[in-house]
Amino acid sequence: MPRTSKPRETPAKLQQNATMWGIFGKGATISVASWDPKQVQLVEAILEVVASGATVVVRPGSGGGSVGVAIWEGDNRWPPVWCYTSEDLDAWADGVLDRVRENIGQAAD
Repeated sequence: MPRTSKPRETPAKLQQNATMWGIFGKGATISVASWDPKQVQLVEAILEVVASGATVVVRPGSGGGSVGVAIWEGDNRWPPVWCYTSEDLDAWADGVLDRVRENIGQAAD
């Protein structure tokens, strides 16, 4: 069943909200753009998934403070792993690399 489209806020309404909530000052917001994951391991994990023929889907969480990382294998779409810190993203990458190393070890046996 297709989803109905969500009505978009008008620019005037967005400006009103920014003005109304801006009076309280800018709170401490955590954005994924400020994360510092282990880049080499993350890229290696993504490339390992892609090399297996699967797809990696990275999607934003609400509020820009998290990301969901999902692996899609053909028609099988695994649920996303939600990462709320760069350490969570590092753990996802390490888990993928551990599984790859495990599979290589089994293939060598």
